[in-house]
Amino acid sequence: MEEKRFIYVAFLSTPYRMGKFIRKMTGFPYNHTAISLSPKMKYLYSFSRHYKNAPFYGGFTKESFLRYHNKGETALIKICAVPVSEENYQGAKKALLFFENHSEEYIYNMISAACFPFKTRVRIKQSFTCVEFVLSMLQKYSDIQVIKNKKFCSLRELSELLKGFEIYEGSAEKFLKNTGWEGDTFPEEKGKAFYIRKTALNNGKLFYRFAKREK
Repeated sequence: MEEKRFIYVAFLSTPYRMGKFIRKMTGFPYNHTAISLSPKMKYLYSFSRHYKNAPFYGGFTKESFLRYHNKGETALIKICAVPVSEENYQGAKKALLFFENHSEEYIYNMISAACFPFKTRVRIKQSFTCVEFVLSMLQKYSDIQVIKNKKFCSLRELSELLKGFEIYEGSAEKFLKNTGWEGDTFPEEKGKAFYIRKTALNNGKLFYRFAKREK
């Protein structure tokens, strides 16, 4: 019998000031989304900050669940299991490996994030917000037709589109067991000069691509 395959989509309430601010502004209990191809959810893949102390320096990230525990507070999480074909599963697996091997080329799309209140997506080469990344993966590697036709999607809307696929909602604490950082740079302490330089270079590259994009 052929093994059932799924893309696991996680919605999270990150326990940091930025996440709390976003949730207050949107009135939605979650502020971040990511995907995994394993039911054990050892890693999540998304677009987010690279370091805890550099909130505006972001890109493609392979996230440890340890990101979601901070100062005694653990994120809430909702997980949806989207069934996919073996072909699409392998395609998603290959895509994530490509992103991981070329992570330095991919930037968090601050411009598109800033345009969120206007329900506008600003497409920039090799750049996504977390929602845009997850939506893009589902558009390519799932058979949910209503998702394939979406040009803009908020976190709340994506959650609504995945109703019926929920398999867990509650504390992310259960996923912290036997979890290590294992390559996730998030907790690393760097000097302020490092964060400033990386943020400036990253976003300078983003605005350059924005200026050069096809209208």
